[in-house]
Amino acid sequence: MNRAEVIFAAIDVLFHIPQNYIRYKDIECEKDIVYSDADIEACKADIYYKKGAKTPMPVIANIHGGGFVKGDKKHRISISHMYAERGWFVLNMNYRLSPKYAFPAPVEDVINAVNYLTELKSRFDLNLDKVVLTGDSAGAYLAAEAEAVITNDDLRARLNIPECKVKPAGLALFCGPYDMLAAINAKIPFGLVKCIAESFMGYKLDKGLGNLSEYKYIKDIAPIDYVNSDWAPTVLTMAKKDFFCKGHGESMYSKLQAAGVKVSEHHSVKFIDNHCYHFNYWVKASKEAMAMVFGFLDGLYAYKKPVETVTENAEKETQTAEDTASADAE
Repeated sequence: MNRAEVIFAAIDVLFHIPQNYIRYKDIECEKDIVYSDADIEACKADIYYKKGAKTPMPVIANIHGGGFVKGDKKHRISISHMYAERGWFVLNMNYRLSPKYAFPAPVEDVINAVNYLTELKSRFDLNLDKVVLTGDSAGAYLAAEAEAVITNDDLRARLNIPECKVKPAGLALFCGPYDMLAAINAKIPFGLVKCIAESFMGYKLDKGLGNLSEYKYIKDIAPIDYVNSDWAPTVLTMAKKDFFCKGHGESMYSKLQAAGVKVSEHHSVKFIDNHCYHFNYWVKASKEAMAMVFGFLDGLYAYKKPVETVTENAEKETQTAEDTASADAE
């Protein structure tokens, strides 16, 4: 494994339990549904839905982060439960990871996963007019890049991406790197950015990045460059002191506003509330961010459950760390 894979693998292990302690007893789950034959081991999704949910169910397609090189749907159990508890059908997807697969493979996977919803529609009574793309960090990037492809036929043709059969009704983007050129030029220790960039692009960079402009998709990898008035209403979260994606949320917010897209945002200001702070469900900044996201979702679909903090007034299974690890292993 390269250094990026090692670091993000460690993050997955360290943060799995604190980010996945919220479970609801009335949520059904089906695991490892293959949505594409591009790589049947990588292209799998878990689905979550609430017993007795109002139908047709609106849909959330969730894309995990992990620096494009690691991460897994199994680390996004709690947030899937939280969406499902509010009446949403959740497609929690894996996708092809770098460095084995380079851009635009994961973008193609997102489109194929969304298209797979058309096969699930009749079985689960889904409302495909109310599909929201969401993701955190690299997953937020992929959601945004997928929307760029969906709303720009020239970009889709250059990347040779299948046409999307479903038009998203909304985007919920958590702390993503939307300007990839700015991300690649960011100053982060241990050569991490260069390692991630080379893995993601499948392209060897010079020490001074002098050959970056020669990369085949150099004009296609920044979704912020493809924001237009056709983008779906969007909610953004961003950390003002983000050590991975500082400034990206602010820039995306400005671009969406300038394009006339309906957009709202929540930002943290403390250093401790850093990259993807929304996963720290017990802290104030997360509670505020998730309440805003839930309000955004409720506004897209007539499911009027009052917004509440994610740790209060809910019948949930709060397992011990040992129980959670055991349940996930099964």
